[in-house]
Amino acid sequence: MDKICQKFLPISPWEKNVTSRLPGIQPLENVDLLYMVDDAFNAQMSYRDFLIKEKRSEVFYLNKESISAAQELLEFILNILKSNSEYKIYKDRVKRPDNKIIFLNEDNPIVVAGRIVQEDLLILNWNSSYNEHVLDGGILCFPALWKLTEKVNKPLSRIHKPVKTYDPKVTRSVQRMFNNLQTNKPLWRANWYLYQDPELFSPLSEEFSHTTNKEFFDGDFWVRVERQTLMRLPNTESIIFGIHTYVVKKNNLLDDQVTSLKQFSSKND
Repeated sequence: MDKICQKFLPISPWEKNVTSRLPGIQPLENVDLLYMVDDAFNAQMSYRDFLIKEKRSEVFYLNKESISAAQELLEFILNILKSNSEYKIYKDRVKRPDNKIIFLNEDNPIVVAGRIVQEDLLILNWNSSYNEHVLDGGILCFPALWKLTEKVNKPLSRIHKPVKTYDPKVTRSVQRMFNNLQTNKPLWRANWYLYQDPELFSPLSEEFSHTTNKEFFDGDFWVRVERQTLMRLPNTESIIFGIHTYVVKKNNLLDDQVTSLKQFSSKND
């Protein structure tokens, strides 16, 4: 598989305090910005189609109780895309910007949604047993060193257990944010690291220790940025966690981005 990368990086989360620290949440200006089309659309969507077909059990899981939420999400996405001239929306199918036809009833609604937009899509619901929101499943084609199958049916605090900076204070803050999330008022944040390999499909089990890097270094590397969004569906009230993944090679960063990345690294040594 050829390297799939964007030619430029539209957001630099290390440049602002609000986006460089947990939880780093900001309001999203409007719901039309939940689903983006960038210059890697064709290649990413082709890869998503391949992964869903060849590695389905690794990229898709959904509890049957969340089927109605998945259907509501699909309808929500289609309604937004009606105003996007790059898509053609028909009664029973969608024509993507790469001219691929996706039939709306050919698969689980969350899988169909994940073949229409670039974003990975995860469904979370309140669970009174944990007193937290729990991951009920979704479509995750581009995991960054974690596995969907290990995280489903677990609460937020347990999902983020390997993240050292996800302390009790952050846990309470994130859960409060989930509880207060309103329909039609989506939120976004950004997650980022430097990688020596641009591979999008990078699952890794919790049993294997790993480190992530934010320190600038000489030689080739890729910046991987996840533009993460949160929104609440109006009917099922499920929360949708969307992930749009950018992977940009070092030499495609703007000069200002390289400079600020070096400055961030030096401040955090």
